[in-house]
Amino acid sequence: MEKVLIAHSLYPPHIIGGAEISTQILAQTMNRHYEVKVITVGGHEKREIRTEMINGVEVSRLPYNNRYWIGDTVQETSAANKMMWRVQDIFNIRQYRYIKAFLTRLQPAIIHTQNIPGLSLAIWKAAHELNIPVVHTLRDFSLIDPIKISAYSRLYRQISRRSSRMISSVIGISNHILGSHTTLGFFERSSKHVIHNIVEENNNVQQLYAQKEIHHHQPLNIGYFGQLTEVKGVQYLIEAVKSLGQDIVGNLHIFGDGPLLHHLKQLAGSESRIIFRGKLDKSQIALQMKEMDLTVVPSTWAEPFGRVVIESYQVGTPVYASRVGGMPEILVEPGKFSFPAYNSEAIAQGILQYYHLPEQDKVQLKQQCYAHSQTFNEAYLLKEHINIYDKLIRRGG
Repeated sequence: MEKVLIAHSLYPPHIIGGAEISTQILAQTMNRHYEVKVITVGGHEKREIRTEMINGVEVSRLPYNNRYWIGDTVQETSAANKMMWRVQDIFNIRQYRYIKAFLTRLQPAIIHTQNIPGLSLAIWKAAHELNIPVVHTLRDFSLIDPIKISAYSRLYRQISRRSSRMISSVIGISNHILGSHTTLGFFERSSKHVIHNIVEENNNVQQLYAQKEIHHHQPLNIGYFGQLTEVKGVQYLIEAVKSLGQDIVGNLHIFGDGPLLHHLKQLAGSESRIIFRGKLDKSQIALQMKEMDLTVVPSTWAEPFGRVVIESYQVGTPVYASRVGGMPEILVEPGKFSFPAYNSEAIAQGILQYYHLPEQDKVQLKQQCYAHSQTFNEAYLLKEHINIYDKLIRRGG
């Protein structure tokens, strides 16, 4: 059985966003066909690699070898410290030494990198020097625009674009994110593919879908699931809900945490219908989504994929989302269930549109959402990646 090494900045139980969940699903799915191991960055400073088994996959965590660990979301970090961290991360020489020694011992047939901050571009160079083919999945725009300092981003973009020539195959989780990179000259020598993220299959989610009730002519329960940051657009959703009567919207449940929390609470003011529920444990997401009549994804940035959309569909809850990034590629009837970003009035109109749908249409929409979610399955993920991996393994990169 061929060894495949999957590399990502963080790995569960350390989760910041959907990328960590998607990487874990990928590792566990591919472990059925290959001997999969994971390399990531841990929260320890001690100069050692710590290894553990998680759901049958061996996970090795490097020391963070920088000014701080990016998985520490509680620590307050100054702008200067963040900048210095980024400069060191362009090519982290200490990580390079750890990674190259690790690869030399492991001798994987291929390496599949995901997000690489913390591992740095050093992982690509180490693999290239050892003639190990690299597959890279584009899960965000960190190669193009890593931070909101244009001079740094321009420099990093030049270096990462040059480094991308070392990549054998590149995968975009949407056509949008792949095109955003290739039009800038990234991955000129790589074969190019689009493989959407998937969501885990489990009986519990199927039971939740079966139990979901459709409420008609009753005030709606609306859910937001995600980080509370500027680019997530939650402020526009709050304004939309405040503009609608209590007969239309019963409650807006905001599940998540982040730096915008205090501002959003101020924006909600005395509106008792807007409830901040905090960050959910992964195991509770589907249960809470099932209780919503609608999920709204009001992002203002070009979301590469939008995992929350498919998770909501799994339990039969329809989604209205901003018409940004890769979102239209995965929505059910995107022309009907999307709206322009930065537009609270458009969000309010979408909510009203759903509220006034005939009851039978709501039932059919529930079924349509669930059926759509089933196309984002593990068999699809396995098949598409095997095609890429096996071609690289046969030709040795």
